[in-house]
Amino acid sequence: MPVQISIDGALPYETSTLVDDMPLISSSSAGGPAGHGTDLGLYPLNGFGAADVIRGPGANAPSIVDSIGGSFVLHAPGIVSKNHYDLSLSTDPYGGIVANAQAAIRWKKLSATVTYGVNDSPGPITTPGIQGFPYFSPSEIDGKPFSQYIPPCSPPSCLYGGSLYNPNYVNGFYGTQSGFLMCCFDISSPWIQHSGSLSLNYALSPSMNAELFYAGEISQGPSAYYNCTDNFVPPTGYTGKIPAGQNIFNGSFYNAPGYSNQAASLLEEKVTAQFGRGLISLAALQNRTFSSYALSTSTSATVQLFGGGTLNGMPTIFNGGTYNVTFPCSVDSNYFSGSNNRDLLLSYTTLLGSDVHGGASYVQSYYNIPAQTLYSIPGVYSFSSSTPSAISQTTNELRVFFGGNPSEKTALDFSMYFTNANYHIPNPNVPSKNIYTDARYSYAAPRLGFIWRPTASVAIRAAAGGGFAEAPLSDLVGSNGACTISATTCNITLKNLNLQPEKSSAFDVGTDVRLRHDTILSFDLYRANLFGQIYNSTTFTGVGTCPGNLTAQCYVTQYGNLGHSRFEGILLDVRHNVPRGLYWSLSGGLTRGYLVSVPAAFYSSVGGTCNPSTGTNCQNLTVVPNVNFNGQFAASIPYAQGLGTLGYRWNGDKYINLVATYYGNNNTYFRPAFVEWDGHVYFPLTKHTSLLATFRNITGIYDNTVQMFSPSSLSGAPTISGLPYPLYGEEYGPRTVILTMNVAL
Repeated sequence: MPVQISIDGALPYETSTLVDDMPLISSSSAGGPAGHGTDLGLYPLNGFGAADVIRGPGANAPSIVDSIGGSFVLHAPGIVSKNHYDLSLSTDPYGGIVANAQAAIRWKKLSATVTYGVNDSPGPITTPGIQGFPYFSPSEIDGKPFSQYIPPCSPPSCLYGGSLYNPNYVNGFYGTQSGFLMCCFDISSPWIQHSGSLSLNYALSPSMNAELFYAGEISQGPSAYYNCTDNFVPPTGYTGKIPAGQNIFNGSFYNAPGYSNQAASLLEEKVTAQFGRGLISLAALQNRTFSSYALSTSTSATVQLFGGGTLNGMPTIFNGGTYNVTFPCSVDSNYFSGSNNRDLLLSYTTLLGSDVHGGASYVQSYYNIPAQTLYSIPGVYSFSSSTPSAISQTTNELRVFFGGNPSEKTALDFSMYFTNANYHIPNPNVPSKNIYTDARYSYAAPRLGFIWRPTASVAIRAAAGGGFAEAPLSDLVGSNGACTISATTCNITLKNLNLQPEKSSAFDVGTDVRLRHDTILSFDLYRANLFGQIYNSTTFTGVGTCPGNLTAQCYVTQYGNLGHSRFEGILLDVRHNVPRGLYWSLSGGLTRGYLVSVPAAFYSSVGGTCNPSTGTNCQNLTVVPNVNFNGQFAASIPYAQGLGTLGYRWNGDKYINLVATYYGNNNTYFRPAFVEWDGHVYFPLTKHTSLLATFRNITGIYDNTVQMFSPSSLSGAPTISGLPYPLYGEEYGPRTVILTMNVAL
């Protein structure tokens, strides 16, 4: 599963991820399209030495590119002071084994840190799944001709002429609207993951050090499925065990799991040297990611059936019996994607006085996505596309900064950023020629941070500044494909060469107050204004407007820019920490995001001006000012999340605690507000060994299945009230006990 972070309520691609101040950019089949946030699941995080989180418009952020919400900065392990060895063995939530080892060695001028990890997991196993039929329904049941209440798919229109783009099918799939389902498959996704890192540091001279850092990871196993949900509508005469309205899901392809491979490699070279009163750094980063997916379906299966259809010419109701089904087509799917990311860094930091420092840094970052995709239905349909390696984006950023302490009670930091960004993509207006389009954007913004300490127990903080986010590369590329002649409804994705970067202005004010010697209260209030936020919309352009088809209803999907949007929040944290005895903490946040304004004629389609009373000539009606934030999900606001810890600590670092996590409405699991409970017991066994027991999801909330929601490729004609898109999400679970043994020498 992808691991993406979001800071202060920003979207993943608005959160900058860096390695030693150089942008880390990736794409993966599981993590989403290229540029839509860095997938940290591709990298061995235990191989890094440390990480910094810089919230909001922090003046010490190494970059403002994609750091509208904040920055997450990873650091290589660095120089080893003395030899040490660590080994950790743990169970995983599904009964597998997780092992991680580290060796840190110092030998004269050379120090080395080596890590290796393996996760051999049986993966989540669900209860039997009840599914609708993706792509096409059976042509025969027990050898007898079968058809649904909705006409079944048959060659040569199995894909585009049938289920995927027929507006009568729920979420673009067969089966669920007519109440025809199959059962029962255990959906499991076992995987094995190997990861490792190597960090070398060598003192070239007393004032110069050279560093080499490598981190890599490879994962193999069946792919996690994106499942489409809908409500079961039983046909007349149905007496089966599935109740009306039950949430069912479309999952894999008839007993055919998809197998995926995913890998990443990261290499950093760095030289640092004392120069005058300062430190100069020269570094380079090479980052590659790779993912592939292969699936092959069978034309037959043995399943339980629920619902109704016409069998051998006679109406038939299925109430859970076991049948042999035959499908009219098989599906072979092969997918490959890769990405290349190269960075170069030059920086200098120096003392300007006893309490003042300053410097400058220059970073160039290059990213491209060579990729190839292949799909086929043997004898019926095939599709092949390749993305040329020339598709790329580049950013150049200069940062000038200084900071210090104007007085004993104040601290001040200031940074000025100058950014130049560009992309290079094929021009869709001349598809027959190898002609590319280049666009360049320049942006400059300051960031200021200030701290005032009126007393020894109180600190007041403030930060303000601008941010910049280039459009994710996949949003610019699009896929200007033609529709199949037999299709009745088509959906195409277009490039938008006028897509602009996002720009922002933000502020954060807060305070830290020491209530007692061992109790601290922190409070923050923040707001970010976004201008030109990137969103995705689908527009009905009329009949016969899609390339290659003069009769189909045409829906065009394209990325664009909003007008003015905003996200804001409040954070509160209280911590009582003692070396021995009872300790506790309580924290919570309230975040909301909403649109302030949209561009002119935003709701009017190509056909004319939007008429709100009839809904004619209207588009983008899921984008509602003062209601939804990202232009895709029509959701209530705000969102709350909280965390509470209560524990007891003995001498020798022995402790026990109970942790409650609150997920408010509109959480990432797309569930009503709920509380999840964890417990931990840490017990040193000897001077060098310890045991940690983690009791996860103690109440077992939402741990029955592993399920995800998939966005519909075709939402149909919009309505004035706005149609919520189907949402991404997953079950929280599982309830389990994880045991970890740590050995340190």
